[in-house]
Formats: sequence, C-alpha cells, structure tokens
Amino acid sequence: MNTRQENITKIPEIILKKISREATNEELQLLDDWLSESEQNRALYQKLLSRKNLALMEKEYQKIDNDAAWEKILDKIETKKKTPVRQLFGKALKYAAILAIPLAVASYLLISNFSEEDSSLTFAEMEKQISELKESSLITDEGEVVLLQSEKNESIVEVDGTQIHHKDSTLLYDKEEKKIEEVKYNSLVTPRSKVYNLVLADGTKVWLNASSAIKYPVSFVGDIRKVYLTGEAYFEVTHNAKKTFIVSTNEMDIEVLGTSFNVMAYPEDQTVETTLVSGKVKVRTDNSKMLLEPGTQAKLDKETRLLDKNETNTDLFTSWRFGKYIFEYENLEGVMSKLSRWYDVDVTFADAKKKDLHFSGTLFKYNDINETLHIIELTSNVRFENTENSITVN
Repeated sequence: MNTRQENITKIPEIILKKISREATNEELQLLDDWLSESEQNRALYQKLLSRKNLALMEKEYQKIDNDAAWEKILDKIETKKKTPVRQLFGKALKYAAILAIPLAVASYLLISNFSEEDSSLTFAEMEKQISELKESSLITDEGEVVLLQSEKNESIVEVDGTQIHHKDSTLLYDKEEKKIEEVKYNSLVTPRSKVYNLVLADGTKVWLNASSAIKYPVSFVGDIRKVYLTGEAYFEVTHNAKKTFIVSTNEMDIEVLGTSFNVMAYPEDQTVETTLVSGKVKVRTDNSKMLLEPGTQAKLDKETRLLDKNETNTDLFTSWRFGKYIFEYENLEGVMSKLSRWYDVDVTFADAKKKDLHFSGTLFKYNDINETLHIIELTSNVRFENTENSITVN
C-alpha cells in the first residue's frame, strides 16, 4: 500500500478521533490536507458530522463485536454502484483487514449516506413526480405537496422556521442565515405546459421550464451549494467565491461560482446541454471535463459518452424564458419534442424520415397550438393532424 492509500484509509478514523477530541496534530494535518483536495471531500466531511449520521455511527459501533461485522460492511459497500465515494475509497478498502472497526463504520457511513443523494434514485424520484403532478408544486422535505397554482396564501412556513413566499409564479426563500443542524431538501416540480421561477436562500434565481424538477437545500450549509435537476432550467447564480454552486444532473455536473447559464437534461433526450451566457463554468461527466466561456455550449451524447464544446447563439437555448422558442436549422424531431412538453401533447411521426427535416423561425409559446403548427407547415414540407392530445406528423 502506498503512502497516499494509507492516508486515505486513515481519514474516517481521524474524523472519529477529532469528534472525540483525541486526534493528534499530525492526524489533524492529514485531515486538513484531505479536505483541501476537493469540494467533494469537504461535502463528505460535513455530511458525516450531521447529528443524524453521528447517532447512526454510535448505534452501529455499539452493535459491532466480531470480525463478521466487517464482512457485512464490505458487502454493503460492494452493492453501491458508480458513486464518487466508492471511487475514492474503493482501492483503500481492499486493505480493510488491518483496519479498526471504527474505520469500517465511518467508511460505510460516508459511502452509503453520500451516495443516497447522488444516486439515480434522486432523479428517478423527480421524474416520477413530474409524471404524476398536474400543477406546479412544492414538495417539502417531509413529503408534503403544495399545489402552487391553487394555494391562496402568499407564504409558507417551513418546520424549521424558514419563510417561503410564492407570488406571480415565483417561489422565494428567506435569505436570512440560520444555524442548521441538518440539511433539508425541498423540490419544485413543473409538469407539462407549466413553468415556474425560484429564488434560493442564497439569492440564486432559477427559471424552471416545463416538465422539469429541481431538488435543493432549504438553506445552504458548508462550502458547497448543490442542487439536482432533471429537465431544463436557467440559472443566475449569486456569486460567492467561498461557496461553489453545483448543478447536478443524471449525466453531468456543472460547477460555478457566479454566472448565468442554461441546462437542458431531459431524460428522454439523446443529449445533455449546458449553454453559458455569462461568467465561467466547469462541466464534468463520468469520464470528461471542460471549461466553458460565454457563448459556448457543452453537449454530452448519452450513448457515445462524448462531450463536445461549440460556440453558439445563446438565444436559441434561453429564449424559452421570455415566452418563445427560437429555432435555427433545428431538426423537426427536436422542435416537436419542445412543443410536446409545452402544449402537453403526444407527437407521432407517420414517416420517420420527417424527423430529419429542419426548421428555422420563432414560435411563441402562448399562441394557440394550431396557430403554432400552421407556422411550421408554411415553412416545412409537413402537415399536422391534431386530435385531442395527440399530434401526427404527416
């Protein structure tokens, strides 16, 4: 085992010692070095220190009294798939036989708790909520569903005292900083044909497009501001050099300090796109990363896993915020996909070849659907058959 592997295996035990005030200066220095390596390490550290996780650790530790417990821990660890933590500790944990039981408990807690938020379960849950809800809705950490269109009151009070206001299709969180012992996550969900705005506790503004969901902390703690998105949203992130803002999708993470950008990450689409309007962002996938400048776009092909960067007209990807879609030589399949989500209709192509036809022009979202379809017919070699909630492209 090399020096770095040895140091990594010591980290959970050092954290335990620090909690009990038994860590030496040398161990504290190792911990500081590990924390300074990445934002992810600091997030893991903050998560382990939560009251809930400490109580779980104490409970598990008291139950462990033989070597079989370690094998059980390893079995649980091996069931975790593709998590950042497993990559971090995977190799080191092969040397578990020489480690103390407290290390096993801490390692397992780090893996199981952090992966819970980053796993595909988070996105599967949000996608289910989108399909089930018919109105823009706030879902609290406790599971309460607040229908924002029908809610008459202009404020909602969270259990921990956080004040939430909603007015004119905007949900606003108090900017007042509170001492938080446990991070709570709310979700904002927009079904088809609905959009909603959100102002987070740090002042960051989010425009959530139709058929989308965002999961976010009620209040931000630690040095990372992380939210989870499925669908499409435009962000104006409040600058804070000490607290990186991360938008996590099922295929891509976007890391910023303060900037404006659009993310399109619909599960049914072939690509995930991040389009930068101002500032600077770092885009990461499972095997690639790149830095974007204003006027550029990162596009990930889900099948090939290739991540490309291109210069682009940002209006093509942000105009939806202003009630319109601007298309520039976009294939008809992509055009109809956007209209399907907005008008809440299903689209079928009678001739698959029509998907590759291209359309350029501006379509206004609040026009009647038949008027919108007529504009496309005038400029493309297609005809539409609109029957109730289904459109056939002929």
